[in-house]
Amino acid sequence: MELLAPLAAFLSLPLFLAGFAWYAVRARKRGVPGSLLAPIEEIWDPISHKTNIEIQIEAERSPETPAPGDPPELSWKI
Repeated sequence: MELLAPLAAFLSLPLFLAGFAWYAVRARKRGVPGSLLAPIEEIWDPISHKTNIEIQIEAERSPETPAPGDPPELSWKI
């Protein structure tokens, strides 16, 4: 009975790591916005909320959007 608690703690670590790996794969495939720990980060560092918003806006920007002052691209259609 004394061995049960350390054994449970030891066996729970791989399950915990597998859960994080599953979330990472799911987030990359589906494009889950934000961080898993963003709510906790905002509690301890309220300024990080503004940083997270800026990161989200940057991620939503289209790379095809030309910057102001860029010359127009000519598309040759045949």
